[in-house]
Amino acid sequence: ISSARLRTFAVFAEDQNLSRAAKRLHLSQPAVHAHLKALAEDLGVPLYQRVGRGLALTREGLQLLAFAREAQ
Repeated sequence: ISSARLRTFAVFAEDQNLSRAAKRLHLSQPAVHAHLKALAEDLGVPLYQRVGRGLALTREGLQLLAFAREAQ
């Protein structure tokens, strides 16, 4: 797992908002989405899903968040 992708995921997971994560990371929103998509593909599981107009972490996403917090 790329440490940059894991950090991007951890920042995104805090409030599950791509735009805010992009601002905090000083990246574009497409770059954040690309990091998250690549991380999900590397792991072979979805990390978040659309719920109504928002996003929510999947069970696997919650597990990865716990791992990311321990790794920091």
